[in-house]
Amino acid sequence: MKNPLAFFFLLPFFITACAAPSPAPTQTSVVESTVLPTALVRFTPIPTFTAEDQAKVQPTTDFPTFAPPTAPPGRSNVIKFKANGTYADITDTIATGSSRIYSIKAMKGQIMSISILPQIPDGGWGYIPMQIKGADGSILCPQSSDSECIFWRGVLPSSQDYFVTLTPNDDVPQFVMRVAINPLGKAAQYFQYNNPATGVSLTYPDTFAPAIPVVGNYKTDPELALHLIDSKTYNKTNLSEVYLFISSTSDPQIIATCTKPNQSGGSPEQIVGNEVVNGFTFVHSTSEGAGAGNYYLQEIYRMAHKKVCYEVIYFIHSTNIGNYPPGVVTEFDRNAIMQKLSGVFSTFTVK
Repeated sequence: MKNPLAFFFLLPFFITACAAPSPAPTQTSVVESTVLPTALVRFTPIPTFTAEDQAKVQPTTDFPTFAPPTAPPGRSNVIKFKANGTYADITDTIATGSSRIYSIKAMKGQIMSISILPQIPDGGWGYIPMQIKGADGSILCPQSSDSECIFWRGVLPSSQDYFVTLTPNDDVPQFVMRVAINPLGKAAQYFQYNNPATGVSLTYPDTFAPAIPVVGNYKTDPELALHLIDSKTYNKTNLSEVYLFISSTSDPQIIATCTKPNQSGGSPEQIVGNEVVNGFTFVHSTSEGAGAGNYYLQEIYRMAHKKVCYEVIYFIHSTNIGNYPPGVVTEFDRNAIMQKLSGVFSTFTVK
């Protein structure tokens, strides 16, 4: 959940106290979501979401329908899924220097995840810290006064209303907030990504969410950056952030050197060899970098196929565990992280 500042990051996350106001709304309104949102915000990359077959994840029976959003700033915006829905992608704005509060009703034992994809003006950066607080006063995140909460996923401790307060760190004119609540007894729900132009598609669980990519060794800007948002994976470990980048391009210059190491990347690459993933043969390279107590690992997979260069990158950022007092954090489980990333990559296909 903590994200130390890195020298080559587009999106640095500072560890400071979160002083989000306590939600005590007296008036509410309903916020609408779109079932199959496309081109959610105007920046690069622009993700396209389509819900996976909902028959695989049976929804609970008490999700009512939506009404158009009408709440002015300062009031609580009630999030309700469409009939038989299990998630909502909500596009909204927050005025500079202000906050916005949302509420959602959920049941004890359900798994809820909340992530935010901000619109970033050209040449700028930003992120939106949040506070998640139950009607009973319990705070799900942030978990301490010296941390910020930029995403959360976990099991809900009780049946009640939960209030989500968003307070941008800077000018973020527009954002998309994804709220997913899995039906009782369901560990995950799934989303499908498709790029009709290059034919690439894959499936990912709600442990990942679309995000702005940090700087990596990609040869072309990622069209989709998935951020691992499973809170328990980070808690009390030296793991800072995990991403999976997807790129595909028909640029002839990039195709000509598609599977060769990226000579203009931030860290040198070494070719490991060929690797077959879901029937497609990729050239596997690896890259490592370090600085100021931070360690960056990238596992890079590239393939030239039918005049398109495809690129998939695992990006894992951790910190030196020796920089912490003894017993404060533990070494993160690298094998478990690789399994999560490989699980998504194994669904990669090209039409």
